[in-house]
Amino acid sequence: MAEKEKSNFITIVAVMAVLSIALVMMLKADEVKHLEMKGANTTLESNAAALSSVKRYDNNFTE
Repeated sequence: MAEKEKSNFITIVAVMAVLSIALVMMLKADEVKHLEMKGANTTLESNAAALSSVKRYDNNFTE
């Protein structure tokens, strides 16, 4: 009788699944990093003040 070789297919699939899940979790955590408000100039009040101080131009030349 020939010896039956051990298949590593299940092990490979399990490792790939774990790596895929870990990568997706790392990318999701990095995806929202830019939304965090850090520093003194990133408050909602300072953003509103900056937007209200911007001069608005009306490019409507019809009279």
